[in-house]
Amino acid sequence: MNKKKWIILATAVVVLGGGGYYGYSTWKAKNVAVEEQPAEQPSFPTAAVDVGEVKKTIFSSGSVEAKAREEVKPEISGKVERLLVKEGQTVKKGDILFTVDSTDAQLEMQKQELGILRAQKELDELKNKKDRILADKTGKVKEVLVKEGDTVTPDSVVAKLTNTDYLKITGKFSAYEAERFRVGQNVKVFITASLYYVDGTITKIDLVGQKEKGVGGVHNVEVQVKKPGALYVGDMGEVQFTDAKGVLYASQMATPFELPDEMELLAGTHGKIGKVDVEKDDEVKAGQQLFKMDMTASDLELREKELALKESLLTMEQKKREIAKKQVEAPISGVITKLNVKEGETPNGGEPAVVIMDTTSVYFMAAVDEIDIPAIKLGQSVDVYVTAFGNRPFKGKVIEIPKEGTKEDKAVRFAVKVELSETSEMKHGMTGDCDIYVEQKDNVKRLPLNAVEVMEEGKGTVMVKDPGTGEPTPKQVEIGVEGTEFIEIKGGLDEGAEVLVTNA
Repeated sequence: MNKKKWIILATAVVVLGGGGYYGYSTWKAKNVAVEEQPAEQPSFPTAAVDVGEVKKTIFSSGSVEAKAREEVKPEISGKVERLLVKEGQTVKKGDILFTVDSTDAQLEMQKQELGILRAQKELDELKNKKDRILADKTGKVKEVLVKEGDTVTPDSVVAKLTNTDYLKITGKFSAYEAERFRVGQNVKVFITASLYYVDGTITKIDLVGQKEKGVGGVHNVEVQVKKPGALYVGDMGEVQFTDAKGVLYASQMATPFELPDEMELLAGTHGKIGKVDVEKDDEVKAGQQLFKMDMTASDLELREKELALKESLLTMEQKKREIAKKQVEAPISGVITKLNVKEGETPNGGEPAVVIMDTTSVYFMAAVDEIDIPAIKLGQSVDVYVTAFGNRPFKGKVIEIPKEGTKEDKAVRFAVKVELSETSEMKHGMTGDCDIYVEQKDNVKRLPLNAVEVMEEGKGTVMVKDPGTGEPTPKQVEIGVEGTEFIEIKGGLDEGAEVLVTNA
């Protein structure tokens, strides 16, 4: 029942109660004054004790609130680049509402990406750093190219070797003959001074050729020969080959044997040379240590690079989040009820850019007085009266009771949330009041509220007819729940008993 009903009812009880008493007194006086004339008995409406339900309510005012309402503000400042929604539009959670210009942030992110790639490369180089340089070939040291304290990279040439187990000889052939050879092909080399042959393998073929004085166009075919004991640098020889058809191909002239081409040894690592373990003319074998690296600062440098990379990655993640914030998304599903942004303009930081409300359901927020809040329990039924719909009741139930109240003037009120079963016509912000049913009894004896005069807790008085005189006589009854329309009769009257409604 709304507040207006309570006020009218209370006034009626007082006025009619007084009127009833006054009428009864007047009737009594007239009856005494005219004893010799039989007076007509006054007529009062009656009410019978019946069995039914009695409900006790707490009255409260309040307002309608949407199920969810979010005010959206961009986390970063900037001009609106694209506006993708309009007022009144329905959106889903995660939908992009608008975007903010992110050109500067994207450039910064690209710079950061390059920095991370550079840091990762430097870190990989440090992790692959070796504490020594080993020979990957066998031969004689012709030249040492680094010294202690020098800094090297994987491609740095640290020494040059020659392989003293082999000699090479270059045969000179015509273009036609040169095309008959293949790298890796086995041939014979005739030693002109000793008149014997040694085996050789072709390692290089010059198919371009060049002109030589007195010979004409020649093509060099380089052959490697494993050095026998009696063969030396400077000895002369001819390269020969007989094909499957028995055709002999021989170099145009005898040429001298030479040492093989120099072999370059690469560092294969980063860092500073700490110690040189090899000298010129030393014979070295594959796998032999040539240099020891200075590892003093490597561990510290590695930790510094790892830390720098982590910082770069964190900065990169922060930049990504900044760019993500440029796309402002809907935090909830609902309807856009207010739009305060335009393309090309910077949102006003003092007000929300977008307001979204979930209008699929609304609640009634009842402002319950602190005196009444102890009686409020979850699940209690509620009749809600919204001002816009007059005395039409909307059914609901209590679903949330706050732990804290709000002070208003000198009173403290608690915002009790009431879930409504019918909300299609309601709008956020509508006002009204409600009756919260805090106590209910079914199948109990009851009388209309205006048929009982409440004296104190648990006690009341009703007016009954005197069996002898027919005059109204007060009778005390035991009462229980005082409801909105009925009051529980716990004792003093039986079901069906009639009482006078003197204050009706």
